[in-house]
Amino acid sequence: MRHDAAVRPELIDLDRAARERVSEQIAAKGGHCECCGAKEFDVGDALYLGFLFLDEEPDAYMIALTCRNPDCAKPRTGIVVGEKDFLGS
Repeated sequence: MRHDAAVRPELIDLDRAARERVSEQIAAKGGHCECCGAKEFDVGDALYLGFLFLDEEPDAYMIALTCRNPDCAKPRTGIVVGEKDFLGS
């Protein structure tokens, strides 16, 4: 997902490898769309949460997800993932 860094500088554009690691995390945890039950998502940008919410881990990121089911009534969602689980070492 591309964004204008001047408008949304807090978003982190993930490379292909990071997006694949997020997809692997979703599959490993049995993730699915709460609206339609589909298990396939397009992985979007990341937002660092550690400084925003006191109850989140310091390395927490919210990753944007879009359900791939074209008939899904609510295709946009997200998943909280630790930095090491998608950005690698």
